[in-house]
Amino acid sequence: MYAERSQLEMYAMGMATVDDNKKINLHSSDQPYEHIDEAIKMEELVSNYLSSEEGESLMDYLDAKGKDKINIREYGSGDLGENVVAAVLHDGIEGVILSNYNGKPFTERISEMAEMYGLSDEATTEYVLAHEFAHAAGYKSEAETENVIKEYFQEMAAGSEGGIKEKYESLAKVAEGRSENASANYN
Repeated sequence: MYAERSQLEMYAMGMATVDDNKKINLHSSDQPYEHIDEAIKMEELVSNYLSSEEGESLMDYLDAKGKDKINIREYGSGDLGENVVAAVLHDGIEGVILSNYNGKPFTERISEMAEMYGLSDEATTEYVLAHEFAHAAGYKSEAETENVIKEYFQEMAAGSEGGIKEKYESLAKVAEGRSENASANYN
């Protein structure tokens, strides 16, 4: 257990995480109640997503790509900086997916991103989770991550109709734009 904590404590930020056993771990937090609350919400959000048809489809798609995956052991919330929505912190083998708190809840960051891209909050949440799980699936650079989720969303659009098709076409378009501007988006 000590090794897991020291891996996370090397990051100079406050955070809280929730593991598979629902154990809450607090790391260097100056806002423990906010971090714990956001960590619990993130764990619930990710659990619900992974058990949904959308989440299962994404994981099957990423598994089929055959890259070296990071074992995501915990989900949580941390102070990731002002313009970050979520991130994967890892050592190359194991890691955590964090939403960004840093004074503003994840849901507010999702709403801001949704407005920026003309998406619903629900579609934006799916986008952010797909992006982070693509990183965990072995896509290291932002450009390759955006490209793989663009391809995934295009495949989902091709197999859908109506509003679902439109949602996935919009998500693919966002990923394409972010891929083209990867260096500007993430620096």
